[in-house]
Amino acid sequence: MFLLKRLSISTVFILAGCVSLAPDYQRPAAPVPQQFSLSRNGLTPAVTGYQDTGWRHFFTDPQVAGLINEALNNNRDLKMAALKVEEARAQFNVTDADRYPQLNGSSGITYSGGLKGDKPGTQQYDAGIALSYDLDFFGKLRNMSEADRQNYFASEEARRAVHILLVSNVSQSYFNQQLAYKQLRIARDTLKNYQQSLAFVEQQLVTGSTNVLALEQARGQIESTRAEIAKREGELSQANNALQLVLGTYRALPSEKDMNASDIAPVKLPPHLSSEILLQRPDIMEAEYQLKAADASIGAARAAFFPSISLTSGLSTSSTELSSLFTPGSGMWNFIPKIELPIFNAGRNKANLKLAEIRQQQSVINYEQKIQSAFKQVADALALRDSINQQLDAQQRYLNSLQITLQRARGLYSSGAVSYLNVLDAERSLFSTQQNILDLIYSRQVNEINLFTALGGGWVE
Repeated sequence: MFLLKRLSISTVFILAGCVSLAPDYQRPAAPVPQQFSLSRNGLTPAVTGYQDTGWRHFFTDPQVAGLINEALNNNRDLKMAALKVEEARAQFNVTDADRYPQLNGSSGITYSGGLKGDKPGTQQYDAGIALSYDLDFFGKLRNMSEADRQNYFASEEARRAVHILLVSNVSQSYFNQQLAYKQLRIARDTLKNYQQSLAFVEQQLVTGSTNVLALEQARGQIESTRAEIAKREGELSQANNALQLVLGTYRALPSEKDMNASDIAPVKLPPHLSSEILLQRPDIMEAEYQLKAADASIGAARAAFFPSISLTSGLSTSSTELSSLFTPGSGMWNFIPKIELPIFNAGRNKANLKLAEIRQQQSVINYEQKIQSAFKQVADALALRDSINQQLDAQQRYLNSLQITLQRARGLYSSGAVSYLNVLDAERSLFSTQQNILDLIYSRQVNEINLFTALGGGWVE
């Protein structure tokens, strides 16, 4: 008989939660082409495991790596993301606890007596324990727990996304600061050249080889450059502030260093890149976990239409004397099976199910939008690769031509063959082209960083 009871109880616990009314999960088809078009990009063959390349292998400059490490330790956004992961884990533990038996103890004392004092006062001592368990035949509690579990996984991926974004922001802020340094230096060097030109024009004015117009033009060019220097100094201050913000500290920042192509290791990709690589991005994985959580919520909403069965049992004892509270004669036991069947609730269950289905559809759309956005980011970065390199090569050739043009313009002006306006035009063009080359170098760095992060890189240490 005892064995039969044990078998019956075991069967109840095994059957509880074995039925789930959640829809079977199916990953939505990717609403993008199967491969990226790489026909116009000179990509090199990739090594095995290229998609798992960590940021330490990508950013080869020790100064950049040091700044990224510092930001990972101090950035508030990353700390907040880690706390949200802990919050999601705690929420899952709270929800999951409802699936298991609950054992509670209680004790109390009751005082009673007549209002007119005609009855003597009495006191009653009570103590007991109660065991309760919900038989989750239709998976309501199981699906509620599963939804929170998937949300916990989603929060982990959200933290990864914040990590990758931080690595990208720190590196871009650093290179932007270095760009501001170099633009300011070029402006100051140009000012020195203009001042030398002014001195030369003043000498020619004394000898009668030029006129006052050329002198004023030279002075105007100096003032224009001083305004440019003031502008670049403001941009450098803003770049320093932005870098300090992402670092999370306000220490001394790096000074200017020479631009080096080896500061970033270019992303190496296979000639035929499948769009499935996007599935490793943390924001897409987060969206997929959220979709799984929405499916589980549908299961919980469906289970609300079916009966719920709970078992409650307990042991209790009561006595008017504390000394005899736990004597055998004062004890009692109870066993209360209860079935609740939803009959009428003004359509609440139907509304909850409809709400869960709508949220599941929203999760599908969100997942598809994430993939399309990620595909565009990678495609844009690939398309810009050759474009930036071609622009940079053309600008470098133009700069070489301008240097020769300026040298000849100065010679012709000194001999009186051309006006000083020709010299000014050459100097302005040279200054503008030098700034354009710096902008293109920075754009190439940023584009490579964007490609690296768009492919899901930057998480692996």
